[in-house]
Amino acid sequence: MPPAPQQSEAPGYAGGTFPGQAPFGTPGQAPVGTRGQAPFGTIPGPAPSWTPFPGQPAPRRASGFAIASFILGLAGLFIITLVLSVIFGIIALARIRRNPQLRGTGLAITGLILSGLWVVLIVVGIVIGSGNSPQRSSTGQITKKGTTSVFSLLSGDCFRNPTAAEAAGGVLNVTVIPCTQPHNAQVYAEFPATGTSYPGVAALRQQAKQGCRSRIAGNINRSLVTNSMTIQFLYPEAGSWSGGERTIRCLIASPTDVTTSLLVANPAG
Repeated sequence: MPPAPQQSEAPGYAGGTFPGQAPFGTPGQAPVGTRGQAPFGTIPGPAPSWTPFPGQPAPRRASGFAIASFILGLAGLFIITLVLSVIFGIIALARIRRNPQLRGTGLAITGLILSGLWVVLIVVGIVIGSGNSPQRSSTGQITKKGTTSVFSLLSGDCFRNPTAAEAAGGVLNVTVIPCTQPHNAQVYAEFPATGTSYPGVAALRQQAKQGCRSRIAGNINRSLVTNSMTIQFLYPEAGSWSGGERTIRCLIASPTDVTTSLLVANPAG
């Protein structure tokens, strides 16, 4: 073991201690770190307990039935979509009530409301449409005014003849009227056009002209005809032909209203 280093003394000082003083490090104090304290790196007493932060709740997911109910409610014009929208909406609400992790109550309720609105609109449309439909007697005569397709016109029907401007774009519907009420046109005959493929406008007009002229006799009461009345006809256009319509209808039209049928008692048709 190497010898302890020798202390050098400053000039004028004896020994290296002040008189009456205890040596350095001996004031009656315990050595550093020995006063009942725990060693460095430790904390006296029990270790503190730490409470972990509460976990985040799982995100809520949208109910697929609620989404389906909403989408079908938007597009609920058809009966099947309305029915499915209502069914899916009810299922969604029941599942959301049982499972708090599901969301979509608003979508499901909106889908049900939209479905209800569609039902109301459809019912109103049916009521309005049926209220505007004509009625016929057991013999086929018009007894109540209404709108009908030109393809539904029958021999003997009286109706409001479209104006030239209205007829220019093609006629799909007309207002049929009891022949005892003011009207300006009447169907006096109808017959099928010839040909399997669409013959064209010119050929159909020629068929209509010849066929309607040949059917004046035996159908129109000549005693009721005036010089201002004209013979007209309705024939199918290409789109109607492709849809299966083949009938040509012959009309007698008047520039002024009449309130009687212009046909003979037993028209040949």
